Amino acid sequence: MEGLPTATAVEAIAAVRSDTGRRDTMEDAHVLEVQGTEPLRVLGAVFDGHNGAGVAQFAAERLPQLFRDHLDRGPDEALRRAFELIDEATAEMEGGAVAAAFYIDGDRVIVVNVGDAHIVGVSGREAVRYTEDHRLTNISERERVVASGAIIDGPYVCLSTGDGLMPTRTLGDHAFQEVGVISAPAVSTRLAPSDFLIAACDGLWDVVERTELPDLLDGLVTADQAADRLLHEALNERWTMDNVTILVVRTRRPGHVEGPSPTKSLITALTHPRADD
Repeated sequence: MEGLPTATAVEAIAAVRSDTGRRDTMEDAHVLEVQGTEPLRVLGAVFDGHNGAGVAQFAAERLPQLFRDHLDRGPDEALRRAFELIDEATAEMEGGAVAAAFYIDGDRVIVVNVGDAHIVGVSGREAVRYTEDHRLTNISERERVVASGAIIDGPYVCLSTGDGLMPTRTLGDHAFQEVGVISAPAVSTRLAPSDFLIAACDGLWDVVERTELPDLLDGLVTADQAADRLLHEALNERWTMDNVTILVVRTRRPGHVEGPSPTKSLITALTHPRADD
């Protein structure tokens, strides 16, 4: 693509760090594509697999092309449709995956997610979660699975067989659809944050609160510096027990002038993330 920077310069704009952590196997997968810098255009996604890495790996392989195939409908619909087609194609696969994906298009960012992988925007001293939490702690999610006949055992949505699942929305996990676990993503459009956009699985979010991000990232100027800092914090300071995958995009551009707060939607959100964390 014309106008793309060198590999070293790309790392300053967008970087990923991934580690097996203290698990025996790696079940995460990801996508990170810098498509342009003026204006900034970046496609990214993190997939956190469970009961095997198959669905997560399949999703990471298929998402970029599916997104491009449907981009004429707009990036929000392209991401939604990509999730739908990935879920349909995994009907015969074991396990599943939670997912969070984004497309930065200049001064806006489209985000979609299922489950407990999340995307956070950092602007100065403010860190805002852009995604919904699809666990039983989300009241509307709990009501849906209970109404569908799910058995609740602590944090788990359970089948009559006793098999359980923590997220209430996933890709794959087709046996759980009978008890209200769905694949439809939450979708919203926001102003891009003025400093960093961070997408990660719960290997980060289980040990680092979004409100801690401004302090952790204070003084850092590139995406690779931020990704290194967050991975070190999760693995070596907080001792996360899970796989960790962290995507960071540096959204501040040279000559940036602080604009409106990214807590307000750029355009009407298709689905508003909850603001209860």
